[in-house]
Amino acid sequence: MTQGHGANSQISVLREKFLSRPLPELPGVRDIISASWRRALEHRVDTDQPDPVFVADPDGESLLVRSAKPVLDNLASELGDPPVAILLTDSDGLVVSRTTVDRSLDSGLDRILLAPGYSYAESSIGTNGIGTTLECQQPVLVSGFEHFNSGLAQFECAGAPIHHPVRGHLVGVLDLTSWSGTPGPLLLTLARRTAKQIEEAMLAGVGARELALLREYLAACQRGSGAILAVNEDVVMVNNQAQELYDVADRSALITHSGDVAGSSKPVTVLADLPSGMVARLEYRPVYSGSTLAGGLFRVKNQAASRRTATQPELSLPGVVGGSPGWRQTCAAAEASFTAGSWLVLTGERGTGKTALATAVARHHAPSGTLLVRDCEGVDDYEEWAAALDEEVAGGHSPAVILRHADTLGTEGMRRLTDLFTMWQGAPPAHAPVWVAVTLSDVRRDPDAAGWLMPFFAHTVEVPPLRHRIEDVRRLVPHLLARHAKSRDLEPSDACLRQLMRLPWPGNIRQLDRMLAEVSRRHRSGKIEVADLPAECRTVMRRQLTQLESIERDAIVRSLAANDGNKERAAADLGMSRATIYRKIRAFGIVPGP
Repeated sequence: MTQGHGANSQISVLREKFLSRPLPELPGVRDIISASWRRALEHRVDTDQPDPVFVADPDGESLLVRSAKPVLDNLASELGDPPVAILLTDSDGLVVSRTTVDRSLDSGLDRILLAPGYSYAESSIGTNGIGTTLECQQPVLVSGFEHFNSGLAQFECAGAPIHHPVRGHLVGVLDLTSWSGTPGPLLLTLARRTAKQIEEAMLAGVGARELALLREYLAACQRGSGAILAVNEDVVMVNNQAQELYDVADRSALITHSGDVAGSSKPVTVLADLPSGMVARLEYRPVYSGSTLAGGLFRVKNQAASRRTATQPELSLPGVVGGSPGWRQTCAAAEASFTAGSWLVLTGERGTGKTALATAVARHHAPSGTLLVRDCEGVDDYEEWAAALDEEVAGGHSPAVILRHADTLGTEGMRRLTDLFTMWQGAPPAHAPVWVAVTLSDVRRDPDAAGWLMPFFAHTVEVPPLRHRIEDVRRLVPHLLARHAKSRDLEPSDACLRQLMRLPWPGNIRQLDRMLAEVSRRHRSGKIEVADLPAECRTVMRRQLTQLESIERDAIVRSLAANDGNKERAAADLGMSRATIYRKIRAFGIVPGP
């Protein structure tokens, strides 16, 4: 039901109470709203001033926009004069069109930047009819102070998701926004009806190109076994054999190579070096719809093992788990630092396991040796701290030293630390560490920390955030549960694991570990089901990426890394527009490196 003035005032009080002390459960606030508020806190969204992300050139020629235009024109005609804004967004919450005839409402929306080119995703705005609909994958009404940002409290917003009528994935949101106090249920019903009409219009407008490519892909899959890809600028199709034969990193490489030739009008054969060490042969055949090129069909065969990459057994380090390609590469790079006798810098977001990885490497190579792990955060007397550390090293029989949060030391602390490093590097082996590793946050308190440290360190390794190795959740959850449950028989159900893999985990492994510790305190044994998870994990309905979306996400991550974080060059390498790569970076939660 629509909130009256009293109900809105009550929600305002509850919102202020939540902001002062976030609670897992909040009586009087709908679960879908309180869960969204918690996500907004995790994203550090401003509580008072809307600050949406701006993209200068939103895609105005997509199938969604073309199909929606006549539907929205008709709706605007039917509505007439009431102060209701009709907004259409893409799957990232980016507003692509806005229609309203009420000047006052138009000005109000301009003040909060709810306008074409701006993204109203939850990650930048918090709870709202657009972003929360995207997160929950269902129609959502957000009224007054249910908005996380108080700047939106004067509005009533009803959002309904729009799905692709053939492939089924979310393509956008139809949002109706008016002043607070407008009958919300009526807005929500109208938003639902209009979203369905847009889906029907999209079904009628699905082009012959896509259908022609789909027919050729299905025919190729039926004619023989082996890996098959079908690609054009809008669609990537990968058969089951390709998913079974190649891991995510290899499929990402295959997609990238296929994009280089998919626009060719003649058959082409290319060889692709894959991250696994294999060389794949891609046999390309163009597919036409009449005289129009509809895309390309690829048959993929393994040519040989790459000469540049020798097959290595999977490295097992004590105390850490993971099997994703990115995690394996990170572990191998850290391990190579120790074997080469080189000191190591580990960078990355907080909670990714930088200290755990350094500890695992030290334990793996010197299981009986002394290990000194010290936290640099909160040190007050730098001279005393450095002297105590030097004394421990001198009496520790060549220990391994791991220094956490080294970027928090400040100028004076860095000066003491680098003096210590200089002395260690000139000392006899018996009076120096066998190995030194330091960890730095991705957001450094001292931007000059790297300049102080780099002369002493030959290797820098970035530890990936959990969202970039989400498949490792299947290994991490049992591993972390074993720590908390000890000898108890406690394990997650398959549905529970799938739900955990849908979450963005902004706090990384540390956040996952805290959540599992809470669950293990409440449950002594048996299966952990979705209903047993904390409220924020149960109510978040963010869908798990499909295999194709995972491939696309990883291709973008790899291209950004190869181009030193430059989005324009990465987009060019992937054959995307600048607007597209910006939208996909937000949608996939990609954090480009510095």
